[in-house]
Amino acid sequence: MSQDGSPTGIEVSKFFEVRQTQYGRACFASQDIPKGVEILISNSPFATVILHEFRKEVCSSCFGYEYGKYCKVKLTDLPEFKSNKKFRGAGLWFCSEKCMEDWLKFDSKGELTQAFETFLEFYQTKTKSPAPETTEFNPKITTEYIELYWKDIEDWESKASKMKKTKLLGKLPYLDEDEYTGARLIIHALYNIYQNHESLETFKELQTNELQKVGRFPALLRSQASIYQVLKTILPDYLQPFLTIETIRLIFGREYGNSFGTWQLVDDKSSENKEFLGYSLFPEASFFNHSCSPNLKKYRKVNRMHFQTTADIAKGEQMCIDYFHMLDESLMVRQEVLSKNWFFECACDRCDEEFRSESYQVKPPPKQIY
Repeated sequence: MSQDGSPTGIEVSKFFEVRQTQYGRACFASQDIPKGVEILISNSPFATVILHEFRKEVCSSCFGYEYGKYCKVKLTDLPEFKSNKKFRGAGLWFCSEKCMEDWLKFDSKGELTQAFETFLEFYQTKTKSPAPETTEFNPKITTEYIELYWKDIEDWESKASKMKKTKLLGKLPYLDEDEYTGARLIIHALYNIYQNHESLETFKELQTNELQKVGRFPALLRSQASIYQVLKTILPDYLQPFLTIETIRLIFGREYGNSFGTWQLVDDKSSENKEFLGYSLFPEASFFNHSCSPNLKKYRKVNRMHFQTTADIAKGEQMCIDYFHMLDESLMVRQEVLSKNWFFECACDRCDEEFRSESYQVKPPPKQIY
């Protein structure tokens, strides 16, 4: 797609501009760019999380992963953390002393580590008790239903503020492993809002996909509310002003469809299946649209994302990436994955050509942006 639409004022790179088209925002080359040029290196993640099952195997600093081996280095103490209980390590593991030192430089006052430790203490204490039986939660999701659900949580918050903390802690919901992961993502995002992260203003520009995601997976609504109730009760005072119902909804809503998977790094020529280790938000990289014949490749170096041209790109040409490492899949598999995970039907040049060359009854709009 050649350049159209109007400028958004979102400045990310000298190599392209983000423009608003009738189909959504897209990135267009601001100059002729030859093949092999790095047009964007992301900032450090605005929010990142390692999946619960890999928490001891992935370095919290560089995301290094050694085929299931436990990381060798762990925090054993945090002088800033005031608690009458033994320090548990904040759920952080590192592949080397250097990576641990890098983390401590990043979190120089120990505030993020303290927040992680406080949450870990709650989580490990709560999970010593058997998990309660869960009831089915599958309501018909509408905008009105979501608003009413959060209104109930707002009412809970008002009542909770009048309760003794010890009593309130006993009444907080049990969090499963997926909710543990989601809670740590929220803590990291809140910390970076508190610290005025370099990507904060760009993060505010991201589209929220709350209705689409919750509509497809209604149980997420209950999970989000449970995470909010826990964090609102236990997080340190310095993060509390930033934790509101509006904020947690925006973080989760923007994470859906905008996050980048943290995948095990393997050689490009390897046929080995990659492990999905976690995910991160890189707001400045979230404006690239998908194409099944992309002109950019994305790859991770340590904890930053790099984007490089794979072909000569003319000024005004749209710049696209592959969202999900699925270029070798069939047309219908690609369409299904993109629809379920990113809420659109792909109408890139490749899909359009394959639709026309094969006898499919369903075809996306010919001008839909991808």
